[in-house]
Amino acid sequence: MLDFAQISEGAALLWHWQMPLAIFGGMLLGLVIGAIPGMTAALGLAAILPLTFTLEPLTALVLMTSVYTGSLTGGGFLAILINTPGTPGAAATTFDGYPMARQGRHNEALGLQIAASVIGGAISYLALLAFIQPMAQFALLFGSSEMLFLTIFVILLIATLQRRSFARTIFAGLIGLLLSTVGTSVTTGVARGTMGIDALEDGFPIILCVIGMFAIPELISIVARSAIASDTGAAATDIRAVLRGARRAASEVGTWVRGSAIGTVIGLLPAAGATIASLLSYATASKRAIPTDCFGNGDPKGVVAAESANNASEGGAMAILMSLGIPGSASTAVISGAFLLHGLVPGPRLFIDNGPMVYGLILGNLAQMIVLGVFAVLVASQVARIATVPSRLLAPALAIILALGAFSYRGLWEDIVITFVFGLIGYVFRRHHFTLVALMIGLFLGRQIDEDFVRFVILYADDPLALAFKPITPVFALLSLGLLIWQVRTAWMERRI
Repeated sequence: MLDFAQISEGAALLWHWQMPLAIFGGMLLGLVIGAIPGMTAALGLAAILPLTFTLEPLTALVLMTSVYTGSLTGGGFLAILINTPGTPGAAATTFDGYPMARQGRHNEALGLQIAASVIGGAISYLALLAFIQPMAQFALLFGSSEMLFLTIFVILLIATLQRRSFARTIFAGLIGLLLSTVGTSVTTGVARGTMGIDALEDGFPIILCVIGMFAIPELISIVARSAIASDTGAAATDIRAVLRGARRAASEVGTWVRGSAIGTVIGLLPAAGATIASLLSYATASKRAIPTDCFGNGDPKGVVAAESANNASEGGAMAILMSLGIPGSASTAVISGAFLLHGLVPGPRLFIDNGPMVYGLILGNLAQMIVLGVFAVLVASQVARIATVPSRLLAPALAIILALGAFSYRGLWEDIVITFVFGLIGYVFRRHHFTLVALMIGLFLGRQIDEDFVRFVILYADDPLALAFKPITPVFALLSLGLLIWQVRTAWMERRI
């Protein structure tokens, strides 16, 4: 139930001269951070966290969430232009965004991405404003068994999209799960597969692995072309094309409504977040495609589906953080640190003790979406020039930027090696039609699956029938089994034909 009295008090708190500066500065910084390979929202947030100490609590939190919002959108710029997700959540954007850039439609793709991000983020925060308490209760329904079977379902769903490479996709996912076990086990405290290398004690850095797998193979491929855009007559910067893409995104109502709903719900789940949300939204949209759609070859609906879910996951993540005090990602963990720095404890008491400030933060985040649309168009119009830069200049420059970004992540030279080794893995996988996204999902969720599986065995090994009384786990188990049976049946029927 909406408390209009507290909402109006929260709106009044936003009328402060520092608030626009916090939104504008944070949004611009976040967009730049998202567009730099190797930089993550968590790193940017950690860097500015000490600077917020002298600010008012609401101003500081709006600044932090502005950086968070901007980085999610900025991560999609390079996903479209050079097939390199700036953040793991932007991986699904590459499926149709980069083919559009190859066709010289990079400005239109950026417009699609920006508009879908704004719409998805706005819807998620409107849902947060109206239903934050029920959303928190829903998140509590997901325990170890639910997260385990949700992850299995997502991997199988991605595999069914690659109909001719189903076995290869499953194999890539299993390789990702295997690589995710490298590092110190959270459950036992034993170092696994590190070969005595200290840099691997915490496992492979996910963002560096993702950048390597997607960026290095693309660097190798663009060397043989004059530029990223095959249409050499395409304008490097075309604001009208960006706005045309934004209008097209707004017209795909069913796609962004579905993507925003998926992103908001998945964002509630710790360790799931933007990556699973965008992939699940893209998979759902492609399953509902009509014959004239061309998913995977530059279909605007693919960009809208991925980006609306990507940004919508932010509202879900903030809901679970503020209502239960559970950070769902490294970025929200840093934001929770900003709450604590200003004497605010995320959790059920936050609404009771600081209701107007919480509603002020939600309204401030809604205002960010308007600013995001304007700033993102300005930044994207300049970043779009990458698509027409000659490859002989772009390839070595990007290789140097990737190496510097990898080194800046932890200040270790081993991170440069990790990035380029995963780049070679990505190149081999692409040449032999293995699905890189499945490998990425395995890497991204392997640690969580490891922990959830151990807890699952401890809780249900003696009484597996207890799972029948947990409504969500059997649903995902049956959906996963149904996908597997459907894929096997389809393959068998095709062989008979």
